[in-house]
Amino acid sequence: MSVPEIPSKSLPIELAQIDFAAAAARVQGTVIRTPLVSLTEKLVAGLAGDSLAIARLQSVDLYLKLECLQETGSFKARGAWNQIVQLSDAEKSRGVVTTSSGNHGRALAWAAQRAGVQATICMPADAYENKIEACRQLGATVRLGDTRPQTDAICMQLAEEGAILVHPYDAVRTMEGTGTIGLEIVEDLPDVTLVIAPIGGGGLIGGLALSLGQKMGGSVRVIGVEPSGAATMSRALEAGVPVDIPHIKTEVQGLCPLNVGALNLAAAQSSVFRVVELPDAPIFEAQKLLVNHCELTVEPAGAATLAAVLFTDLLIEIPHLFDRPGRPKVVIVVSGGNPAPAQLASIRNLS
Repeated sequence: MSVPEIPSKSLPIELAQIDFAAAAARVQGTVIRTPLVSLTEKLVAGLAGDSLAIARLQSVDLYLKLECLQETGSFKARGAWNQIVQLSDAEKSRGVVTTSSGNHGRALAWAAQRAGVQATICMPADAYENKIEACRQLGATVRLGDTRPQTDAICMQLAEEGAILVHPYDAVRTMEGTGTIGLEIVEDLPDVTLVIAPIGGGGLIGGLALSLGQKMGGSVRVIGVEPSGAATMSRALEAGVPVDIPHIKTEVQGLCPLNVGALNLAAAQSSVFRVVELPDAPIFEAQKLLVNHCELTVEPAGAATLAAVLFTDLLIEIPHLFDRPGRPKVVIVVSGGNPAPAQLASIRNLS
């Protein structure tokens, strides 16, 4: 596995001027300050017999940022609340709309209900049924599309008719919210060396990388992980612009939008070190470890970062990672705590 570094580019002005401390103040007391934990002993126990994965794990001090324990089960609550709380009364009266395979939709439904705002969530018909129902239980109207492009079209039509579009990733206010994760990581682990985040549309890694860059300069590297069957960020980095991937070939829901956002691509070009593509199989293996040995409720999307650490040579290919005294301190973001019940049941107690 040889993953090229991303050539650095300057930031658009709207991203360079983000005030992540102000965003942290807006979400404080509403979203959860999630724990940063080391579960190495449990992971080693779960990896019995896999000496290579154990060696990779024990080469670093690994910490998990458990956004799977966040409000609504994912980091999406941060961006959704940061969006809602900044709407004017006139904007709130128009209601909000978004498109989502589940976690952003649930987060926006939660934030809207909390603020007394009507929300419409446009979802593909193949989204997890539990995620669709969760949006409805939070008072949102759910509109289903037969395909992801059709779902996006329904959303845009409602926005044109007057609803306020709350984009799941390609929006400054969304990235402001996700960037608060970076501030928490640095406060809890000031000598962090490397942060690894999953990539769907790019809102998480974009905000996270920008906030870490503001706080720590170049002393912390940020790496993204995405399914090879929905490598939206990798294709966008190659092309220099967002590229639609109409034929998604991954079962890792939550990491498979049709494209990344333009703002998220710009953030990656400025502040992300590398992006790694993974097949589905190691991601599902990592999910089994988190569920069965770490006792976490995590969907496959939440396990992609762990899969990159355990089942690839990513760490040894990062220049100078092991140059400092002591083991590098590596943080992986584990987000996505809303697995389909049947899928979760199918992996429980499987090694």
